[in-house]
This record gives sequence, structure tokens and C-alpha cells, in this order.
Amino acid sequence: MIGCCIRMNHLGLGLIFFGRFIREGQRANAFIFTPLLKGLCYENRVSEAVAMLLYKMPKLGCTPNVISYNTVIDGLCKEGPVSNAFRLFEQMLSAGIVPSVVTYSSLIDGLCKEGAIIRAFSLFERMLSKGIAPNVVAYNSLINGLCKEGDTEKAEELLSYMVSQGLKPNVVTYNTLVDGLCKKGQLDKAVEMLQSMVYEGHDPNVVTYNTIIDALCKEGGIERAEELLCIMISRGKNPDVLTYSTLIYGLCKMNKIEKAKKLLNEMVSKGILPNTVICNIIVDALCKRGETDRAEKLLYDMVDEGATPDLITYNSLINGYSKLGCWIETIRVFKDMID
Repeated sequence: MIGCCIRMNHLGLGLIFFGRFIREGQRANAFIFTPLLKGLCYENRVSEAVAMLLYKMPKLGCTPNVISYNTVIDGLCKEGPVSNAFRLFEQMLSAGIVPSVVTYSSLIDGLCKEGAIIRAFSLFERMLSKGIAPNVVAYNSLINGLCKEGDTEKAEELLSYMVSQGLKPNVVTYNTLVDGLCKKGQLDKAVEMLQSMVYEGHDPNVVTYNTIIDALCKEGGIERAEELLCIMISRGKNPDVLTYSTLIYGLCKMNKIEKAKKLLNEMVSKGILPNTVICNIIVDALCKRGETDRAEKLLYDMVDEGATPDLITYNSLINGYSKLGCWIETIRVFKDMID
């Protein structure tokens, strides 16, 4: 019952059931406490989870197990700073609880997110020395940490080592590397990584394609980005609003407004509503070309399709009309904005 409440995101109700359980004289065990610890951490009440683990559980005659500690250590790592998680880790060791791969993976992830990549690798080595085989989560965290440092070469080496140890990378592994390569401007390698994913039998997701499409558009490779969109669709992956907004931005940046509008129509025909970002991109591009009348008409067409203009949208129109000396239209748009 308690676990069901937590899974339904009703922590308060779970705590009420737990209180009744104790008042009825039932003996609590670590299995009963685990969902409560998870619920507290999920709701960012990590300090309460720590107090439950270290004080309430022993007070009720319940000895925390490795899962209890792992749950709270992971919560502390996500909350930060990771030093708090390490303090609990030391208490765990003092209590004679043997850490598992989950314990080390949480700590490694916490260190990587704080940029402490050297300490993360040190803990990774410690894990190996204890005879604990790292899982995909641990490798993904290290690969992510290396990519954030810009060391994609070492990240690729770690991927190769991971595979040599019999572990299969998942889509998160590849997406992390693809993102790292794109941020370094190594777009050809990013595309190769995408092809490698498919060759190895992994299914790239929308995030994979969006990452490369975004990088190509930023580098002016709009034709390659459009080709990738076609490949994406041919492989059964439906573009989302981010895919379209990225491509529309890339096309507008290259002054290919007609193609951008065609892509907008394609997006709407697929039931994807234009968002404020897309609205602003196209309106701004048309206004800069002096086609402010057309920009305004297109704006209201997009509003009819569900888009919501914001201050930036109206400012583009106001600037566009004022540069053309169309003061009546400028005042009208200004009034529309404040209304």
C-alpha cells in the first residue's frame, strides 16, 4: 500500500499509512522504508530522507540495507553538493554495509556533474579494485563528464573500453558523445557516430537527430541538415517542434524564407503546432527583409494555428514598421501588444 502511494506520487498518503502501520504495532523493515526514502528524495526532501535513514529507522529497530543507503546517496548526489553524499557513503562503510555498483554509479555521476572528473575516475578505479563491474550508467556518467570537459577523444576511448568489457552502449551513451562532438565542431565525426549507432543495431532517437541537425544549422550546413531530416523520417522517427524550429531558424538565417514557410506548413499539416520560438524566427526574418506586412499576416495565421506571440514578436513588427516609416501600423501593433 505504501509503495503504491509513492508510485502514484502521493507521498503524504504513504506517510499516513506508514504511521498507521507503526501505531498498529507492526514491525517495519528496510523494504517498507525504501519507497518512503525514494518519495522524499523525489520531492527534494532529501534532508528528511537522511534523518529517516540515520535516526528513524534505527529507532524503530530497523537496520538500513544497501538499497536504503543507495536511495539516499543518489538523492544527495542529485541535490548537491556531492560532498554530502560522500559523508553518508563513509557512514555506510562504517556501518559495515558493502557498496554496490549502484552506490558507485551515483557518486561517479555526482562528481562528473560537478566537474570533478579526476575524482570520478579515481572512484571508478576504486570500484574496479573492489571487483565491482561498472554498469552502463557509470560509463555514461564518465563519458558525459569527459564531453563536458571537451575531451571527446578520451570519451571515445572509454566507449571502446566499455564495449571490450562486454557492455553494450545505449542511446544515452551515443547521444552524449554526439552532443560532445557537435559542441566541438566535429560534425563529420558526429554523423559517423550516428551511422555507427545504426550499424551496431542501436536505434537513434529524436534527440540524436535534433542534436546533429542543430549543429549543422549553426555551422551553415542547412542542406545536410535537410538531408538528415529526410533520413530521420525514412527511419520512422517523427520530427518534433524542436526539429522544425531548428531547421526553420537555419533556413531563415540563410535567407531561405520560402523554404522556411514551406517547412512550417509541413509541420502544421502533421499536427505539430508552431510555438513562440518559431513565430519569432519567421516574423523577425521577414521584418529584416522589409516584408513586415507579410510578417504580420503570417503571424496571425500562426496564431490561428495555436502560436502565442510574445514581447519579442511584437517588437520585431514594431521595429519593422518603424524602419519603413509606417507609423500608423507601428502604433496599431503597439496597441495590440499592450492589449
